[in-house]
Amino acid sequence: MQRLDTAKKEAILNAAKQRLRKYGIQKTTMQEIAKDAGIAVGTLYLYFKNKDEILIATAENYAQIHLADAEKILSSQKSPIEKLKTYIINRFRAVKDSRISGSHAAELARTVIRLQPQLHEEQSNRVRKNVLAILQEGIQTNLFHIDDLERDIEVFLYSIGYFFPLATTENYYEPEEEKLCMVVDWFLKQWCQE
Repeated sequence: MQRLDTAKKEAILNAAKQRLRKYGIQKTTMQEIAKDAGIAVGTLYLYFKNKDEILIATAENYAQIHLADAEKILSSQKSPIEKLKTYIINRFRAVKDSRISGSHAAELARTVIRLQPQLHEEQSNRVRKNVLAILQEGIQTNLFHIDDLERDIEVFLYSIGYFFPLATTENYYEPEEEKLCMVVDWFLKQWCQE
């Protein structure tokens, strides 16, 4: 079996992301992606059978970036307060970037959800797991005083959910980072009270 080049795969995914964001799924061909990646179309088909596979791979790549960012934040020497703020703002900016990255963001999001509906749920579960880890660290260090951790996580995630709209429609509101920070700070103040 032929071993595939990781750098070439990354170039394909980057080229596909740019073209799909700019032109959408219907107006993007495998030939154009190959040309943008600087490879022959036959080589592209060694990596991906079709555009659906490329879309799934770009969504999975996004999830891997989230994992790497979260690991870096959670393993940092920052206080749980700073970890939570940094993590939530990092997610906000990443989601916003994917939402406003091109005129076809809604089409791409709907297609990825159709092809891999579990990806959105997996992302939500990762966010929950990471917030839980940060709050548990804060409790263990006596920084946070939380009576009902499960309840507080649910309320926190529902409260910040407003700031993370899925780009599944062309018409949606654009949440403000400043307002998200205000909500996070409110929760932190509640948790830090003795």
